[in-house]
Amino acid sequence: MKVLICDYTGNSAKWIDEFIIKENLEVVGTITSATDKNLLAEKSSWEYLLVFEQGAHQFFVVLAQFMNIPPQRVIFALDWNSWATHPAAMYTLLNPQGGGQLAYRILHFQTARQFNYFTSCTTADGLHYVATSKDEAILGQMYINRQNYSADTIEAFYLLTKNFYNVDDSEGIFLDIGANIGTTGIYFLKKFAPNLKLLAFEPDPENFKLLRANLILNDLYEKTTVENYGLGNVESEQTMYRMPNNPGSNGMYTNFFLDDAPVEKVKIISLDKYFVEKNISPKDVKYIWIDTEGFEPQVLLGMKNILQENPAPVFFEFNPQRWQETGCYEKLVDFLKELYVGYIWTKEYFQTKKFTVNKIEDLLKFRNSTDAAGFIGDIFLIHELKDEVKGVVE
Repeated sequence: MKVLICDYTGNSAKWIDEFIIKENLEVVGTITSATDKNLLAEKSSWEYLLVFEQGAHQFFVVLAQFMNIPPQRVIFALDWNSWATHPAAMYTLLNPQGGGQLAYRILHFQTARQFNYFTSCTTADGLHYVATSKDEAILGQMYINRQNYSADTIEAFYLLTKNFYNVDDSEGIFLDIGANIGTTGIYFLKKFAPNLKLLAFEPDPENFKLLRANLILNDLYEKTTVENYGLGNVESEQTMYRMPNNPGSNGMYTNFFLDDAPVEKVKIISLDKYFVEKNISPKDVKYIWIDTEGFEPQVLLGMKNILQENPAPVFFEFNPQRWQETGCYEKLVDFLKELYVGYIWTKEYFQTKKFTVNKIEDLLKFRNSTDAAGFIGDIFLIHELKDEVKGVVE
């Protein structure tokens, strides 16, 4: 296959050596800052233009348009998504056993989505998931990258708990609230706490079916209780808005969804009441993970009795814009101040490799947040500070 290379940074030779099937490649010329650019006009001498510049996509898109080069003949070589949109070149030039396998998976996943297949995804840790191929967020990332969704965040939750709590993992419950298809609870039990049982809540009926299937695939179904409810502070029936391309973001707030978003009526129950009815002791809870797309205040206020008896480690999404709209913001902060001394932003750890402990009342300063999604980050609650980890910890 004849290609023309555009390489101003000198990256092409090393990249080609690593990823290209060389016997299938014929380089008709290489454009650099020191060479004649007239080769671009000689379109009949090459089939594809391989561009090796990063961060300059738009410039080369405009340049190709100016030179009357069809976009289907331009490949941004360092972008696997670009290769996936050029399957003929991808299958001819890329070594499927090397880095090119990422482009192969992107193409296969996008192809499957066209036919609404159910796609099995195996992570690097040997865990298996099934979900609709419409899901370009969670399933898409796992299928393409071969990594469990949010693995780094789940690991941060575990490490934080070990730093700030004395948790006995030999028995007890991992609470997964807003479990979606099970990527959090399954990964946590398999990697960190194999002796725990999983109690998972997922209100969406389609996600709920997939959750059960994934628990079976990973040999966890017998040690798991799954409930097709949403959790809140008042027992009710509510409208849940669905996002077909990202079902993990289904939620209760219309202003974050398209006007024609499909809806589902879901039952909301209180976790306090559920524990009483099922005769579950709050002391059995070892970890609490909450991901309910802005419904976190209602969930936490509906488990007051549980947390008062057992202020366990809690990890949840912080969505100030949604919290403020529901009128639960200050109620939640006031309640948390009774039980927890501080919180940590997990994104700070990813950026600095250090944890800074913030006061619970500091959450109130985000009440008028106006960022696009109303999303600040993930929060880990601290019940009590040990002397050796007060302030900033490694």
